[in-house]
Amino acid sequence: MAVGIISAIPEEYTRLEWDSEPRTEIIVNKIFKFGKMNGIDVIAAECGIGKVNAALTTGLLLGHFGCNSIAFSGVAGGLNPEYSLGDILIASELVQHDYGAIVNGQLISSIPGSFPSLDDTDEDVAYVMPERLKNAISNVVDEEVSFGRIITGDTYLACEGTRKMFRKQFEADAIEMEGGAVAQVCCSWHVPFVIVRVLSDLAGAESQYEFEEFIGIFCSTSLSKNKSKGPKLIFNQLTHSLLIKVVQTNNNYKQ
Repeated sequence: MAVGIISAIPEEYTRLEWDSEPRTEIIVNKIFKFGKMNGIDVIAAECGIGKVNAALTTGLLLGHFGCNSIAFSGVAGGLNPEYSLGDILIASELVQHDYGAIVNGQLISSIPGSFPSLDDTDEDVAYVMPERLKNAISNVVDEEVSFGRIITGDTYLACEGTRKMFRKQFEADAIEMEGGAVAQVCCSWHVPFVIVRVLSDLAGAESQYEFEEFIGIFCSTSLSKNKSKGPKLIFNQLTHSLLIKVVQTNNNYKQ
């Protein structure tokens, strides 16, 4: 069985290193590439932006192509002031921040797929990475990375006030638009998954400019001269070494 690797936009997986030129196939307007990385069968997909695109692509990789594990790698906006642009974050917890019920002007989060609760409870609505998988990842990461809580929603955040609100409400470290949906589908299929993000902006008023500048660096041919460690690490280190090793050593692992 193959490892499924997903990114939302072309810039996020242009640095994938294949053993040889991969075969390309387009299904329901999604681009899939088939080949080997370090001798491991890999199917890489460009899913497009947002939760629906991510869920659709994840479902195809699992149900149609039979992948036995999923990795999503890409960029995210930082919420935790302790992190900086270019820092790498692996999701130990994922929350869909836009799923739930709005009561008295306040969003009450619920577990995605459940009937939204109208009462504000202390129920944890996060997908939590099992400790065994987290330990397996920690054992193969050979660069400085962090584990943290990432929130997912179908909105691009470029507002300092909302950034602070999300940080306080969800105690989140980063925000993006696909990871929570990938988690929901993978949990339904009982397959392991890993969401890896590099912080491309700080999700405030200047986030669009920070993102565009970072993506420019991301696709640069002179990455080694730039201080950003994101592109090299996220694809060459994590996507290959980390994810493939995790799959190899956790063949019997069930989410």
